[in-house]
Amino acid sequence: MIKPRELFFLLSIVFLLGALEAQAAEPQQPTGQEDSEGLVKQAQNPVADLINVPFRNNYNFAAGPKHNHMRYLLNIQPVIPVHITENWNLISRIIQPVINLP
Repeated sequence: MIKPRELFFLLSIVFLLGALEAQAAEPQQPTGQEDSEGLVKQAQNPVADLINVPFRNNYNFAAGPKHNHMRYLLNIQPVIPVHITENWNLISRIIQPVINLP
């Protein structure tokens, strides 16, 4: 039987893959200095037409009720823009935590 947490994780992955498939665009080939500067500006703009998947790692010592465990936390935080119409964009920001606490 699938647990609710596993179901949420699977649905998040399906949503992410569906959004990536919907955004399949033609590849961009930079031709010079202007294109690389434009890419730098897009990477710094949170609403740019650019899929961004940052990872954040945290490793904590002295976790748990007796402070004798170590906890590893990985946050996967994709930012996926989806064009609904010419004037409307939907920006999906999912935070998927992966926790290891023995």
